[in-house]
Amino acid sequence: MAQHHFTLRASNLLPSLPMDFDLNAALNDYRAYICALESCPQPAASAPPRQPSASGALINTSASRPTTYQDLPPELIERIGDYVPVQEVSNFSAVDRRTYHTMQSRRLVYRYWQRANQVTSLESINRILEEMDSVLKDPAQHVEPLEALRQRLKALPWDEQSEAFKRVYAAAQRIPKDGVRIQKAMLCMFRELLGLQRAEAFDFAHALAEQRGPGQDNVWRELAIALCSLLTGSPALIERYQVLLARLPSLSVAEQAELILSLSGLLWRFDDRVRTNPSLSTLHAVLRDHALRLPPSCQGDAVGTLAVSAKLLPESERLIRYAQMRDLALSLPDDQWGLALRRLPAGLDMLPPEQRTQELALFERHLARVPEAQRERVAHGLLSSTHYLDKAQSQRVWLQVLSLFNGRGEAALSSLLTGIPPYYLHHQWRFARREVIRFMEANRFSEAARARILDSVPWWQESWLRYEPS
Repeated sequence: MAQHHFTLRASNLLPSLPMDFDLNAALNDYRAYICALESCPQPAASAPPRQPSASGALINTSASRPTTYQDLPPELIERIGDYVPVQEVSNFSAVDRRTYHTMQSRRLVYRYWQRANQVTSLESINRILEEMDSVLKDPAQHVEPLEALRQRLKALPWDEQSEAFKRVYAAAQRIPKDGVRIQKAMLCMFRELLGLQRAEAFDFAHALAEQRGPGQDNVWRELAIALCSLLTGSPALIERYQVLLARLPSLSVAEQAELILSLSGLLWRFDDRVRTNPSLSTLHAVLRDHALRLPPSCQGDAVGTLAVSAKLLPESERLIRYAQMRDLALSLPDDQWGLALRRLPAGLDMLPPEQRTQELALFERHLARVPEAQRERVAHGLLSSTHYLDKAQSQRVWLQVLSLFNGRGEAALSSLLTGIPPYYLHHQWRFARREVIRFMEANRFSEAARARILDSVPWWQESWLRYEPS
């Protein structure tokens, strides 16, 4: 194998090294350097001996030489290899003969990853998992092949997907850290997998979640998301929804906040017209009680979602519950108010037209409280309401949105405008364009900045009007 002589550059060879890995320090570690020197070939016998210095000591000429890749001990090369993306392992192993041998265990992971990317049957998945269990002793070595198997589940025959899901999901359970991440991703695939066996797979995942200890990262929120794939109002959905609802008191504050948010969104999957369904009023009240028990520092998302889902309640309760949640949102710390406000505009359509104007005025008085990091998402929340507001109300929303970006510069405004879906414009294209120009003038954008922004906005040109939604 031909050797490649080069000085190691972290920015070129190792783009995926973690931020806390100091390659420069590692290269110049004294013990690593001594180890490298000891492994270097000794000078030939014919080489002239070192000349003593005036003090009688030998001059160490190698100490001033820059450390190169060839000076690194195998242990350090192996550590570097752990951070090389799996798809680059083959290229990194080909650097030289020593690297090839040092990367032996990583190349084994690479081969399983390659095979996992080509599986087409439950049998091939079982074979890979059995081999990895016997060969790869470090659980961390299983992560990349399992991630590849997860992505291949959709390629399996329909009748094999449920069992394959269980096998990969259970294998991820044995990985201390990254296994939960893989399981979360698998639960988010429920809508694309499993067919009529989704409820069974849900129960399997739920049973493994119960085995995790308190304080460990878990998948409760993702289990709620997976319920979206079950039939609306079906007994399977109702039973498992209530199981998760009963889980709330035993969870940490952060887990409760996440699960309340997901379960609130699932209220749309119930139907009061089905006699066997639990009352939406009852479910909403239970979630509301749990949200009120959270500390204010965790209530924003849950309160905003419960305010919007009040539109599902009987007409006699709807406005009362919305107002209750909105008033609670106004009392929250600024960062939590911002999280709630990005959701609240979706509830405006349950209000009478004259009350929508009052609600927009209320939002306007509290816009300055929204933290800068949340302003773009709040802006999208406000703009999403324009498709059911009248012309004057829609224009008011546009002015509110632009006010959120006063003094924030070119990048912030460009990010907002390029991310606006066409339906947000709601026949306000000319008004929006005019107000954006006024905004840039008021904020003293340079001509070059204005040109860059206008060139980047897909809906800016007159030709876009041909595709304007009716």
